[in-house]
Amino acid sequence: MTSGDTFRSMLLVTAVLVIVLSIAGLFAYDRITSALTDQLRASVAEDFVLMQDAEQRAGELGLAQFITWASATRAAPTFAFGLFTQSGVHVAGNIASAPDFTGWGTITLPASTSEPARDMLARAGVIGDHVVVVASTNDDAATVGAVVLETLAIAGLVIALAGLAVGYIASRNASRKLRRLAQTLESVAGGNTAVRLPISHRNDQFDFVSREINAYLDRLSELMATLRNTAIAIAHDLKSPLNRVSILLQNAAAAGPEETADYLDRVQVEMDGLKDTLDTILRISRIEASDDTSAFAPFDMDEMLADLAQTFAPVVEDQQQTITYSPPDGPVSQAFGDRRMLQQLLVNLIENAARYAGPGAAITLGLGEGDGAPVVWVRDTGPGIPDEKRERVFEPFYRLNAERDERGTGLGLAMVKAIAARHRAGIVLEDARPGLIARLTMVPQSAFSRH
Repeated sequence: MTSGDTFRSMLLVTAVLVIVLSIAGLFAYDRITSALTDQLRASVAEDFVLMQDAEQRAGELGLAQFITWASATRAAPTFAFGLFTQSGVHVAGNIASAPDFTGWGTITLPASTSEPARDMLARAGVIGDHVVVVASTNDDAATVGAVVLETLAIAGLVIALAGLAVGYIASRNASRKLRRLAQTLESVAGGNTAVRLPISHRNDQFDFVSREINAYLDRLSELMATLRNTAIAIAHDLKSPLNRVSILLQNAAAAGPEETADYLDRVQVEMDGLKDTLDTILRISRIEASDDTSAFAPFDMDEMLADLAQTFAPVVEDQQQTITYSPPDGPVSQAFGDRRMLQQLLVNLIENAARYAGPGAAITLGLGEGDGAPVVWVRDTGPGIPDEKRERVFEPFYRLNAERDERGTGLGLAMVKAIAARHRAGIVLEDARPGLIARLTMVPQSAFSRH
C-alpha cells in the first residue's frame, strides 16, 4: 500500500464514520424528542385528571378555583390553563381563547412583556358543562435535541479532524518506509548486499514485507558469497589440469610422432576431466537457481535403497569393502521429490564413503521415519571427518587432503547439499564412532503445497 493509498483509506474510513455518526445522531434526536414529548403528554394528561377530580369533589366552582390556583402557581412560560363555557366564553386561567379542537393539539400562547409568543402542546376536553384546556411547552425536548445535535456535530468534526491527522501521519510514515525500501534496493543494486531493512515492534504490513526482503537479501548474500568462493575455487582447481595440458602440448610439439600421439591421448584425458568438472558445476548451479517442483512425485525410498545396495555391492567388493541395506522396523512414509536427483544424492554419498573409508570398511544404508517423511542415512566405518571440517566439506572443491587426493574434485558433497536444499531437506554429517554417518532428513509433501 502506498502513502497515497493510506491517506485515501483514512479519508474513506473517516467519511464512513461521519455518515454513520450523522445517521445515529438523527436517530438519537428522534428518540430523545419522542421520549420527552411522551413524557410531556403524560404530565398534561395527569393535570387534566386532577381537574376532573376537582370538578367531581367541588363542582364547577371548585374547578374554576383549581384552574385559577394552577394558573397562578404553574404559570407561563412552562404551563397554561384555561376554563371556558361551551360557547367559548373565558371563565378562568391564563389561556385567553378556547381552541378549535378537542383532544390533543397545539396552541400558541401570545407574547407578553417578558416572554415571546410560543407554541404549546395542549389537551382540550369537556369537564362538566365547561371546556378545560391544559397546555405545556415542549422546550425541554427542543433544548435536549439541540444539545444532542450540537454534540454530535462537534464529535463529527473531531472525528473528521482526527481522521485527517491520522491519515496524514500514517501517509507520512508509509512514505518514509517506502523511501527507505527504495534506498535499500538501490544500495543492493549498487552492490551492497549487506544492507538490511529495519523491523519495528509494531509488526505491521511493512514489517512483514521487510522481513521477506531481508530473507531474500540473506539468501542473495549467501549466493554471492558462494559464487565468489566457487569462482576462486574453480580458478584454483582448474589451474593445475590446465598447466598439465599446457605442458603435455609443449612436449607433444617437441616429440616424435609416436610420443606425440601418447601426449595427445593424455591431453584428451585431462580435457575430459575438465569437461566433467564444468558439467558438474553447471548442474549444481542449475539446481541451486531453480525452485521448480514439477518433476516432484511420491516414491518408495525403501525400494531405491535396496536397489542401490545391490548395485554397489560388486563395486565396493573390488575395494575390499561391504555394503548392506538395513530396512526399517516399521512402515515409512513415501518420499516426495525428484527421484533422479535424490538417487544422484545417495550415489554421491555412497561413492564418497567408498572412496574415503578405506579397505575393509563396512558401508550401511539405513531408512527410518521422521516427521511424516523418510530419514535416510549412509554409514561407514572409515576414519570419519573432524568436527570442525564437517560443514566445509559441502563447499565446492573443498577436499580434506587436497595434496594427496587426486581422485576427487570436491564437488560430490556440494552436489549433495544443492539437491538437499532443493528438496528442503536437512543433510548433516555425524560421528559414527568409528566412521561417519551422512543423515538426510526429508520433509513431507504437504510442506511443498504451502508455498
